[in-house]
Amino acid sequence: MGAIGCVGKDAFGEFCLSRINDLGIDASRIGVHPGLKTGLGVALAEREDRAILTYLGTIDALQPSHLSDDLLRACHHWHIASYFLLKSLRGFWVEWAQRCKAAGLTVSLDTNWDPESRWEGVRELLPFTDVFLPNENEALAVPREDSIFRAARRLTGDGPLVVVKRGAEGALAVRGEQTWEICPGDMGLQPVRVVDTVGAGDNFDAGFIRGWLLGRDIRECLLLGHRCGVASLTKAGGIQEQLREVVR
Repeated sequence: MGAIGCVGKDAFGEFCLSRINDLGIDASRIGVHPGLKTGLGVALAEREDRAILTYLGTIDALQPSHLSDDLLRACHHWHIASYFLLKSLRGFWVEWAQRCKAAGLTVSLDTNWDPESRWEGVRELLPFTDVFLPNENEALAVPREDSIFRAARRLTGDGPLVVVKRGAEGALAVRGEQTWEICPGDMGLQPVRVVDTVGAGDNFDAGFIRGWLLGRDIRECLLLGHRCGVASLTKAGGIQEQLREVVR
């Protein structure tokens, strides 16, 4: 597994690269930008809500020229995250996803929230996306629906398998006329003491996509995603408890 992006020539950049390398992720395509500081987000979390203050910095430093043909030869799956923060790439993703598909790659997308609440360009990208992984609020916002099931059916009509993360309510997946759903109360999935919800959605993505790439049944993928997401809730920082789960 590898990542592409930029950090600044500063302490935060050094920390990020060190942690990525420690996790065994290929960081060879993460550049050090000499003129920008490392982008970062500060999460302000309350029991029922949260806000993330983002310093863009190097987050938007990645340019279309950085996405070259050698990347297509180096991987078999491409995941797009933080779609709305990568402004320089926003108009390029459809072309890139088309190139990925032509090269035999699969593509997944988690847009995260649109700070401008405009949601432009997402549905144009979905026909070239295999798996779309919004949370419930994002899934409602993209097609501007008020029912999560109607929203998921509209989104899957654009082409992808739609996987909606519903927090304490579980998760659902929709593809065509098929629907899969897990509800923690029904599945015997035990509640946990929540310390920090930041990163739970990304951990869910990782678990689900891993199962999906291995050819697992969609229900199994939902359960694996749920386990990974829940694991991150019990420690601060988004990945600490998840790492223990992986090791175990």
